[in-house]
Amino acid sequence: MTHLKVALQLFTLRDYDKGDFAEKLKKVREAGYDGVEFAGYDDIPAEEMKAILDRLQLTSMGSHIRIEELLNNLDEVIAYNQTIGSSYIVIPYYEMTSEEHVQTLIGIVKEIAPKIKAAGMDLLYHNHYHEFINDFGDKPILETLKEATTEDELNFEIDMFWTTHAGRKPVEVMEQFGSRCKTVHLKDMVSREGKEMTELGTGILDLSGILAKAQASNYKWVVVEQDRMTIDGYVSIKQSLDHVRSLLLN
Repeated sequence: MTHLKVALQLFTLRDYDKGDFAEKLKKVREAGYDGVEFAGYDDIPAEEMKAILDRLQLTSMGSHIRIEELLNNLDEVIAYNQTIGSSYIVIPYYEMTSEEHVQTLIGIVKEIAPKIKAAGMDLLYHNHYHEFINDFGDKPILETLKEATTEDELNFEIDMFWTTHAGRKPVEVMEQFGSRCKTVHLKDMVSREGKEMTELGTGILDLSGILAKAQASNYKWVVVEQDRMTIDGYVSIKQSLDHVRSLLLN
């Protein structure tokens, strides 16, 4: 069983320490995180970003990259992420309201995946709610993406909040995707009715079961994310991490 590292998706802190990215990263490290998942680099060159990460002893677990960037600037995206030491390049969102959209995404994946794989990284897809429903096909979109691609081409970062939002059980989805699920977004939910996001351990998700499954499946990373917070962001990320650590010790 591998040691499970915990990263923070930096989108969580998008409104904090604007203009001082290094200070933001410093506070993430002080909260106790092993690494970060990027959602933009604040125009900091790759070598400089790597130096900041090294100084803070933070690891770049990966980066969320918009599909337009992957299509138009793939070489630059790969070079940046190689320099900062990322393991994963993640498609954070893709609108799919027709079968044509789904097939377009599959085509994009098959086009860009070989270069990403050759560079020593995995391409992941991060889900929201709509990939678990499908008004135009006979199976959930996420399953179509899995079946139409190979493990060398595409793997998954399953978001536990959106999985629950869609009425699915996170651990069952992790089992269904098997080795194709490389990591998960940990994000808690107040209730199935309101579906508000909340700090880990204060909602309804079976975080203990999710983490046990992640460990048993030899994940290297899990990722804490919270899109919307009602308390200070730095307090929130530490509270969530402390809860994860308490579960990992049991």
